[in-house]
Amino acid sequence: MVYHAGMNVSSFSEQFAALGNPAERVRWLGAHRLLGPVDMLVERGLVPADIARLARPVAESKGLVSAGQLAEESRVFAGLVAGEVRALALKGCLLGHGFYPAPNQRWRADLDLLVSPDAVDGARRVLERLGYRPMWAVAGGTPMDQESWLLGEGPNRRVVDLHWGLRNHPILVGRLKFEEQWAASMELPGLAPGARGQGPVHALLNASMHWFDDLYDQRRPLAWLLDKDLLWRSLDQAGREELKRLAVERELAGLLAASLAMTRDVFDTPIQSDWLATLTEAGRTQPPTHLIRAASSPFRAYWFALCSEPGLAGKARRLRRSLFPPAAHMRQRYPEGSKFGLAGLYWRRIWRRV
Repeated sequence: MVYHAGMNVSSFSEQFAALGNPAERVRWLGAHRLLGPVDMLVERGLVPADIARLARPVAESKGLVSAGQLAEESRVFAGLVAGEVRALALKGCLLGHGFYPAPNQRWRADLDLLVSPDAVDGARRVLERLGYRPMWAVAGGTPMDQESWLLGEGPNRRVVDLHWGLRNHPILVGRLKFEEQWAASMELPGLAPGARGQGPVHALLNASMHWFDDLYDQRRPLAWLLDKDLLWRSLDQAGREELKRLAVERELAGLLAASLAMTRDVFDTPIQSDWLATLTEAGRTQPPTHLIRAASSPFRAYWFALCSEPGLAGKARRLRRSLFPPAAHMRQRYPEGSKFGLAGLYWRRIWRRV
């Protein structure tokens, strides 16, 4: 089953009960990136112990973060701390080290980190010293405040996604500033001495934006809802009130309400209905709330992103950069080429985008 942004989903127990034999249930857990935390799901009464016994060997082979990846995450953050680059762990790394029972239980393919715009060059120098190289020799594509860095080749390749802006969708750009996130960040001593990660309030807002902000991949694994469940449960009453205040102030109330409503539906997260209703009402007139409907299809999402760009010049720049990147970027991105030459590569890109 594939989950789309904004759709209502039944509870975990109902979905799990509707599956067939044990092998199908284990495959379903894997598809939703839930093999790693299967023991936690057993403790909650969501997964039977006999299914967990079958799932653990599968988790060991492909559902847990490897020791090598954990060591590399620690090496990168130790390098950033030594280089005096203020960096925040995001997404999978943050959740694994800060909110899951063990850091290897939250599946992730790369390391996401956030720095301030004026620290980008310093972060690049650290990554270069650690042996990383930029993924693209020539930048191209949709305007983004991030870039990917690679270490090694093949199945053991490591990827660092370096962010200097939290979201790239034009309706979400600048909603949360680095300095406020740094001030509210949390220590992650298990990651590396001096390492820090995004605090739970900002992480919940980011996770809610992320659920609706993905132009080309409409699948949403249930692990993304479990992330939000764990983040919510980590907050005390003061933290939850701060989350509400910030969501309303930054016009993210509708996205947060819709995202947490799905989280509660699936994982029975203890969120009061009146708390959600307050956010839903506040979000009715907030522009980012339109992402909920726009995210239901790739074309609608692309069109809304284009319309959200300020001014005709901004819209033209987005079209040009997303559909017609530099020729050198296209040749690196599509090394197999096309029998129609560069024009064929551009046509392939346009077709995939719209």
